[in-house]
Amino acid sequence: MRLPSLAPLLLAAAWVLEPGTAGAGEPAHTLFGRPVTPREELSPQEIEARRAAFRAHVEENGWVVAGDVIAAPERFSATPPPAFPASGTWEDPPHRHTIFLNFFGGDMTSGTNASKMQSACITGKVKYPGYAGSEMKALAVVQTFTSKLEPFGMRVAYDEVPPPELPYSMVMMGGKPQDIGMDPGTLGVSCSSDCGDQWWRDTTLAFADATNSNNSLAYTALQEASHAFGLDHIEGTNHIMYPYDSPGDHVWADGCTAYNPATGPIGCTYVHDIFCGEDGGAQDDTAELLAFFGANSPDVVPPTVTITAPEDGLELAEGGSVDIYAEVSDDYEGVGWKVSFYKDEVLIDERPSYMKELSWNLAKLPVGVYRVRVQAVDHDRNIGADEVTIYVGTAPPMSTSTDTDAGTDAGTETGGETSGGGETSGGSATTGGEDDDKGCACRSSGRPSQALALGLLILLAAGRRRARA
Repeated sequence: MRLPSLAPLLLAAAWVLEPGTAGAGEPAHTLFGRPVTPREELSPQEIEARRAAFRAHVEENGWVVAGDVIAAPERFSATPPPAFPASGTWEDPPHRHTIFLNFFGGDMTSGTNASKMQSACITGKVKYPGYAGSEMKALAVVQTFTSKLEPFGMRVAYDEVPPPELPYSMVMMGGKPQDIGMDPGTLGVSCSSDCGDQWWRDTTLAFADATNSNNSLAYTALQEASHAFGLDHIEGTNHIMYPYDSPGDHVWADGCTAYNPATGPIGCTYVHDIFCGEDGGAQDDTAELLAFFGANSPDVVPPTVTITAPEDGLELAEGGSVDIYAEVSDDYEGVGWKVSFYKDEVLIDERPSYMKELSWNLAKLPVGVYRVRVQAVDHDRNIGADEVTIYVGTAPPMSTSTDTDAGTDAGTETGGETSGGGETSGGSATTGGEDDDKGCACRSSGRPSQALALGLLILLAAGRRRARA
């Protein structure tokens, strides 16, 4: 929850001065060369319907509302989950991470995968409006956001959508709380139960239309993103994790700082206790962020990808099947990867490994030449890949190259809005995930598409309300 530095009347005026829709004959609003999803003003009946749906959503899930954090009761339990280490020390290695500041808006649905434009805060399908301000103001927000994360192993994306295979979190930088069914007087929200950043694809929301201050928006976005990492509210008006809006520069608490439970219960205490002691009742922002993400440094080494089976050049009879196995490693944790399938050099399917899948099964293959490519990308966008070719019901050419492109493969099949077979519209990314019917319509279960008659089956074997009073 945040107390505004501007009067409500001024905030209301800001909504009028910077509307999200263009007038008749005016060009569509763009940022960084991309279209921004316009605001569709809701009628009082539509606002009330969304409010009722949101409340029902919270109740059905049994969530706890603690200011700008709406999460499962487990987040607020003093007892760690069974899988959590009992040693009292932080054992997970730090991982690199990317945060996408989505100024473009787009179609959102309920879920937990940022690269699919999902948020647990969303009910149904919402056309979420983008940032209505100027590019100069957006860049000012980006500058503040980036500078505060500079000490840590995190990257900030804002002018294009990261590739879907890259594990990234997202902050929606637009809209009003009413757009998702929340009451007015809210600056941002996180609907995440994550403690210690165990899930890397969270979406949080910073309601840009609820403030006319770049400073307030930047620190709201930082706090909501950090709630998704597992940080909670603390004392100190100069701290990023202070629950109320306050003017001036803000910093991460460097040292154990007492909780501020003014807006609701404190979560993830069993993680905070590792860094501040069980009786501390305190949180050390800097220590936790360093433990989760490590210190900042350049990453110039690409991931290493090796397809361990089958061997390149495998020959199968028509209707044959084969298991694909790969290994991916990198000098930093946090790398992501995807698998691509080509038949006769035509891309028929592509799958980001959202759950870190490293094995796939191809079954009942029709006649053709199949190329399987596994490509990994790190958060500095270094690329490594490997691929194999499989001949089904046809002989390989007399001379074939056994070279593969494991290691750096710069400029190939990654980056921005066309990476990963995805499409973008207004900043939203449709990636051809497991529920998409593009390509060969491969599934983790079920039958392959009869329309393509490829018989290709992939079995995946993987292993924050800041409110104004």
